[in-house]
Amino acid sequence: MIHARRIVVFFIVLTITLSVLTGAEDLPKLRISLPPVMGCLPIAFADGWDMFTQNGLSVDVVGLSDNQARILALMAGDIDGMICDVSTAILLITSGTDIVITSTAYQPEQTGSLALLTQSYFHIDSVEDLLSRTETGNTLKSIAITEMSDIEYEIDALLTSLGHTINPSKDYSYWHDMLQLSMFLNLGSVYAAVLPEPYITYLSKYPPIKPGTKLIHLSDFGGIELLPSVVVFRRDVVERSPEAISKFYDVYRESIDRINHLSREELTRTGIGIALALFFPGLGEDAVPEGILDDFAIPHFSHPTMLPEKKFENVVSWENSKGYTWKHPAYEDVTTDQFIR
Repeated sequence: MIHARRIVVFFIVLTITLSVLTGAEDLPKLRISLPPVMGCLPIAFADGWDMFTQNGLSVDVVGLSDNQARILALMAGDIDGMICDVSTAILLITSGTDIVITSTAYQPEQTGSLALLTQSYFHIDSVEDLLSRTETGNTLKSIAITEMSDIEYEIDALLTSLGHTINPSKDYSYWHDMLQLSMFLNLGSVYAAVLPEPYITYLSKYPPIKPGTKLIHLSDFGGIELLPSVVVFRRDVVERSPEAISKFYDVYRESIDRINHLSREELTRTGIGIALALFFPGLGEDAVPEGILDDFAIPHFSHPTMLPEKKFENVVSWENSKGYTWKHPAYEDVTTDQFIR
């Protein structure tokens, strides 16, 4: 239990923050939810540095690792916007939730930002070997992934490029919570999983459950075009509070510039204090293994841009082919460049 708790603590440390703002009741207010992934760092740190309040905006930043919980919160109007993947945004739109894709959030590198991972004690040496496990009566399915997500889109593309005909009922097990999935991979409860950073580096460097074992990279998705994460807002919020969203984006860009020029020491020190205080009150920084922060590469963040129409159309077509939706929303109806500079 201690080991699992440390994993959860550290992932959230790197990626999620929520500050309780005082004295800001009269400021324009937005409620934003972030998943625990690298691409959310600029908004998390902007909140931790109190940049929103200093620029005349009250922002509640809500960390949720469960994808379904975040989706339901947006549908119910409990949050105004969130960072999510392209697949999630399109599924929300086609299911009747009136949202607008206002920008990209983070474009991962082509290789190294996503990996297909397994534990060495399974003695799986290739993707082909992994997939063959489903043909021999094993109870574990081959690959654990987040359901109906960009990760599923990208693993589909990888397996297709290797000549594999995908059978989701045999090839995949579906999860909603990436933190939970990473722990199950570390504990050997799944054969393999597809995970982004910071999970890849953390699980690779953390002391293994079984002495002498290690995490095996079966694929780094070389040659597969990775999708950006996106920022979405409910349409009624965009129409009612465009000035607040514009101010949000001003701070977002300022935070990106600040992160890109700050030292690792300041970034990690800020993140640890904020995340521990929010998610694990009473726990100290000793919950983070000593020296592990030195192994992480803080990415260079680009300013938000428009989601390319081609990528949007590719994901819509994929979701139609998977039977996740039968609708085909028009790109120009569900995107805006209103907040892009």
